[in-house]
Amino acid sequence: MIDIGRIRVHLMNDGFFAMDGGTMFSVVPKRLWSRQVPADAENRIPMSLHCPLAVDGKEAVLVDTGIGERLSERERAIYKVDRRGGLIARLREIGLDAEDVTHVVLTHLHFDHAGGVVARDDSGAWRAAFPRARHFVQRVELDAAEHPADERAAAAYRHVPECIEPLRRAGLLEVLDGPTVLSPHLRVIVTGGHTPSHQCPILADGGETFVHLGDIAPTRAHMKPAWNQSFDLDPTETMAAKKCLLEHAARERWWVSFDHDHQVACGRLAASWERSGEIDDSRRWR
Repeated sequence: MIDIGRIRVHLMNDGFFAMDGGTMFSVVPKRLWSRQVPADAENRIPMSLHCPLAVDGKEAVLVDTGIGERLSERERAIYKVDRRGGLIARLREIGLDAEDVTHVVLTHLHFDHAGGVVARDDSGAWRAAFPRARHFVQRVELDAAEHPADERAAAAYRHVPECIEPLRRAGLLEVLDGPTVLSPHLRVIVTGGHTPSHQCPILADGGETFVHLGDIAPTRAHMKPAWNQSFDLDPTETMAAKKCLLEHAARERWWVSFDHDHQVACGRLAASWERSGEIDDSRRWR
């Protein structure tokens, strides 16, 4: 937990899972990335499903929703999913419930970020997991997900209809067109790179700033300029966005928050971050 002025940010996650290390580091040789994040016998690396929650008075803003309940048993085994009760359990640990979440900001619509927007009702049908929350997604991202241009996009977004339709029916989906100020202390910027319109939320109050990097730099290792994922649609756009955000963060001592680092939820960049990739004043998972 950290405080951004009067805003309390709870560093919650939907649990942990694993992804193939080669896909997470693309052209970076394994002998290099494995020094940062060792792989298991199946070449998978451990990753968190970080979903920070910013609480300011009666507003509770959740960033991303993790995997949620929608994976099959086979998929849970493939991805080595260990949700440990998931987001609902994390909310209850701080005295809140799903109905207390007022905003959900989705960085993008991949399964490990948007899967938790829905939950099963008593009949087994999908419903909004956070029934009072306004859900924010970029229009270009939504269009790419609902009208995939090719087989790769269709595979990446195959879960989207069952996640988005319950939100649309409930009137909870809000579509953004580019960078947007959502409240006096919260804005989103559009980075692209990873997906057509990947967005990052930025919180600021009392001279402090917190940016959630989403999949622009999903772990500390990905702060290195050329260390990107094979999932990135435009790696050069990812690199440009990462450079811009991290330079701002270093200069102005922002808190930077990682989606998938299995040890560190957030921290500030160390003075030598460009060379070492290190952070200081870090907040680790319990």
